[in-house]
Amino acid sequence: MQKVIWSSLNRCPRVFAGATREKPRSPNLQATRKWSRASKPSLRQIHTKMSGNYFHRGISRLRAEELLLSAGEDGCFLVRDSETLQGAYVLCLLYQSRVHQYRVLPGQDNKLSIQAEGGAPEPKYPDLNSLVADYMKRGDKNGLAYGLKFPVPPDKGEEVDSDLDSNAVWDIYSDESPLLSNDSTQFPLLRDDDDYQDAPPSLPPHPLDQEKISSNGLDPKTEDQKIKATLLNNFSKLDKASMEAEFLEVLRAYFEKGIETDVTAVKAGDTNLPEFQKLIEFTAKNLQRELDKFIKRVRVINDILTVPETSHLTRSPSVMEKSGYSIPAMLEKMNKCRSNLMALDNKVQETLRYFSVSLYDCLPFETTDSDTLPESFTPLLSSIGKPHIPRSDFEVKLMRTGKQTKMTLSVDIPHGKLYAVKPSKESLDPNSVFTHERITQLVKSTKDNTKLDMLILDEEKKKKQTKFTLVFVSVHVRETFCQQIMQMKNMHSSAVDVDQISVFVGTWNMGDSQPTASINSWLRCNGTGKPRDPQVLGVIPHDMYAIGTQESAMTEKDWVNFVKNHIKSCLMADVELVEVCTLWGIRLVVLVKKQLKQYINRIQHSTVRTGIANTLGNKGAVAISFYFKGTSFCFVNCHLTSGDERNERRNQNYRDIIKGLSLGQKHLGLFDVLNQFNHLFWLGDLNYRIEDNIATILEKVECKDIEYLLTKDQLKKVQREKRGFCGFCEENISFMPTYRLPRFQIEYKYDWRKVKKTGERINAPSWCDRVLWRSYPGTYIENLAYGCADKVLGSDHRPVFASFNVGVTSDFVMNRNSLTSESLIKIVFHQVVAQVKTCCKQYFYLEFHSTCLADVVSSNANTSFQQHKTGFYTCPVWDKKQIPELRPLFGDEEYLDDQHILIAVRSRDSDNESYGECVVELKGKIDINKPQAFECQLLHQGEVTGKLSGQVHALTGSFAPRNSIKKSYELVALDTEYIDPELLHADSPNIPPTSETCSPVTGPQISNSHATLTHVQSMPPALTDRPAIPISPRPTLDDIPYKYGDVQSSVLFRKQLEHVVCDSGRLRIQPPPQGGVLVYHRSQGSTVTEPPSKPPPPVPKKQPSYVNITKESTTKQANPIEEWLKGINLLQYQDNFIKNGFDALQYLRNMSKTDLMEIGIRNMIHIDIILESLKRLSQ
Repeated sequence: MQKVIWSSLNRCPRVFAGATREKPRSPNLQATRKWSRASKPSLRQIHTKMSGNYFHRGISRLRAEELLLSAGEDGCFLVRDSETLQGAYVLCLLYQSRVHQYRVLPGQDNKLSIQAEGGAPEPKYPDLNSLVADYMKRGDKNGLAYGLKFPVPPDKGEEVDSDLDSNAVWDIYSDESPLLSNDSTQFPLLRDDDDYQDAPPSLPPHPLDQEKISSNGLDPKTEDQKIKATLLNNFSKLDKASMEAEFLEVLRAYFEKGIETDVTAVKAGDTNLPEFQKLIEFTAKNLQRELDKFIKRVRVINDILTVPETSHLTRSPSVMEKSGYSIPAMLEKMNKCRSNLMALDNKVQETLRYFSVSLYDCLPFETTDSDTLPESFTPLLSSIGKPHIPRSDFEVKLMRTGKQTKMTLSVDIPHGKLYAVKPSKESLDPNSVFTHERITQLVKSTKDNTKLDMLILDEEKKKKQTKFTLVFVSVHVRETFCQQIMQMKNMHSSAVDVDQISVFVGTWNMGDSQPTASINSWLRCNGTGKPRDPQVLGVIPHDMYAIGTQESAMTEKDWVNFVKNHIKSCLMADVELVEVCTLWGIRLVVLVKKQLKQYINRIQHSTVRTGIANTLGNKGAVAISFYFKGTSFCFVNCHLTSGDERNERRNQNYRDIIKGLSLGQKHLGLFDVLNQFNHLFWLGDLNYRIEDNIATILEKVECKDIEYLLTKDQLKKVQREKRGFCGFCEENISFMPTYRLPRFQIEYKYDWRKVKKTGERINAPSWCDRVLWRSYPGTYIENLAYGCADKVLGSDHRPVFASFNVGVTSDFVMNRNSLTSESLIKIVFHQVVAQVKTCCKQYFYLEFHSTCLADVVSSNANTSFQQHKTGFYTCPVWDKKQIPELRPLFGDEEYLDDQHILIAVRSRDSDNESYGECVVELKGKIDINKPQAFECQLLHQGEVTGKLSGQVHALTGSFAPRNSIKKSYELVALDTEYIDPELLHADSPNIPPTSETCSPVTGPQISNSHATLTHVQSMPPALTDRPAIPISPRPTLDDIPYKYGDVQSSVLFRKQLEHVVCDSGRLRIQPPPQGGVLVYHRSQGSTVTEPPSKPPPPVPKKQPSYVNITKESTTKQANPIEEWLKGINLLQYQDNFIKNGFDALQYLRNMSKTDLMEIGIRNMIHIDIILESLKRLSQ
């Protein structure tokens, strides 16, 4: 190791000499170099000159430690940038398998010195090179942990800093240089697969150099004659036999004489080119006539397709006025022809949709006021016009008492009704018509993914509900039915407040060309993969559109208008621009419905360049962030490095983008975009490829073996290995690879060969274009569609679409009493353990941030550590006394339920840098008896740096304000989340009364904290305060999406059951053991419980809490031991007690843990449950 490092030093004898290296000179610019920027080098250039052998620019703390550990020798060192102080550096030194870090600070005189630990003055140096050289000369007596012996150079893949800043290579150009502009067309060489050229592109000559060349003996007139001769020579080589004689004469006249007139006009500054205009006008004679003929024919077709129902939905082709033959006039006419053709395409689609008439359109419905949508409906997922939404029919089987009955369900969204029609009935039974307000809950079965329970409110007895068990043809049909019912209820909801919006996210690499046809199918989420229902949901506009493009071929203004016009024409929705951000060809546009624009505020945008030297914008990212009411959104559109062999470079692009984006609140600068926003959507041409033999890939593509291809997908592998995009979710990919396809053909014949000057390049079919998302734990987000619009042509990529339903929160406290009352609520963290990926020996402290806190709260430094199996992890531990209690601003429980605590693990020593950040949700942790466990993944600048675990408890006090309103997205739940209202039936068997007053049932601490309680009108008032929420689980540390049964969940979250204390006859609920049922206590002292139909499995096994309940015979005398074990959901231990002689409850009062183990009960969690229950019985 020592020989290798010193040999590298010998090859660079000036590393520590302090000499400056001569700047590279272009052969054409030696005499007259003129810098547009200040010639004086920057302070950073001075500090880091000649430091390329040990200075690592921009690397993270974790990467620095990995490099030093891989070197392995005591005395290895490197220097990196400080993450907390701009302009400062950190010297990292390896000694005894520990990395010691020292901050290098610039003083007022701009000289550098190592920060002294004891306050002793340290010598100052003009640059890092002098500092390192002096400390190396001192040897072991340098005041550091060990002597600086072996510099660790940057990897080959990393960028080596030098005395010349990376941007300085362009300093010879003006600030308006095309290389630094946002116009990608001015630098066309840097397209896909060209961010790393085999031979670097030559720099365009500077205007001053062209003048110099002209003054060095090159006669412009002679050059003009040579060019003219070349053009005439090209003319002579034409195949004149295939051309018209008249056109050839005009062409000859132009290149013999007319071109000289245009040259004179150009030199005079005229851009009209009169002679060339004449040539074009002659060339376009037939084109003008054909265009007029084409426009006339289009209008004829449009007139035929016009029907009263669609005349107001789509715009008609515009009437063309006669114009001249000039180039602008011809281009304008061609553009109008293109627009008219797209408008005609929209008209055809709208007209043909009227042929898709439901078989049950003849069903009766009110015609007085039902034809118009209600004016007060919530804007969620609703269109502002009158789109034709036909009824949808679903063939199902109705399950009743073990029998199956065929039935057709017809969903009428515009009129808010559900019709249930049996084939045997000719007329419709009034009892088979259900209005939208009577549908109270949809419960999906996780055992049978085609089964659904639908709860209907009785029209006469408002508190009674009827359950219908439906079996659909497939899981896809069941999901479509649920989406349409939710859409119907939302469209006709009278709620004023918006708590859910629909979001369209699309990405398309346009390939530097404009769309050749309509993009309607893309905006409607129609195509291959998982599309939206094209006849019903596909015609309803989204509330928000986030559209990212790469290699954009249209100007910013034209593209925004182009998208808005298509949304208006095909979806009848008026949208307004929220923000647009462009970096060269990378563009992101966010649009929102006009009536929702008022809810958006705090809009920001940012760009990051990751092209060559992180300077060029041909690769990089653009991002837009904002708040919708109280929920923060961030959209990132990126174009990463291409090539299947540059996988690690793409991962570095990802980290550079996270580090470079400047978004969010200033006081949260410690947290990057991964942890600053409720919902982060990452889209774009990520350029991750399918990594396998090309013959195998083509074979699997031919047989559409998507499952195999996904196993070779680089992005999936990167996520599994936690090298990038950790914590991001992606819906299952069920569409074919989107790259590299023919530009103008609707077929999957991949053009995988790319011929370049340097040889043939293989571009394997790949899913380059992706949509990922990352959301705070405990927030609602559901993916409804993810696919490819394969009919949108013009590029070698196909557009990708994704559709989401996203829950949003209010930006103010719902219960105003919490603003005036002094709430007793406090958030208490019990023991917290951090597992930090570091070999630095130091102490840490926790820093807490939240919008519900008035200030930043910091803990004391830890005083103890846990042992870890590997030496690369440090595990600091904080107990309850070391973490201060957090006091929220408001005590409104509904408000706190939507809040999150952002936690950073920071070092007390060295540079006070953050070693990882995470987010902990408060949902499910309020007003409960026991602290709830949490475990979060620590991330820092896109890298996984460990995990944080512990227990947290939010105490509200007896009079904390509560205001619970059922959310619109709570309509659909899983059977593992939903509590059957029959569990509360009065005829359920009882446990012997415990006392006259209500005491809470203490259950075990369960790892799955996502059970839900639904809103049922027949339940006691206290229970209706806890509505059911289909909630998404937190992404696991392995980043594997959660699945329900055979169907992947779209990141639905599940709400935890909370304890409710009994005060003044008020009922409160205790969380059941995992897989069990609830136990309720009443003020009269009786306990109501209901067992499942089958004995539940032990706690570690998962058992749905939603069960079908049948009333047991009241004549059957139940054993008290059996009843007691049923009440605590541990019936499996009945034989253990009976066989050992414990057949009465009075014999159990003095049992201990040892006694329970002796009779065969080994599960410690179950033992705790039993002892706690016996303790209550003895009181």
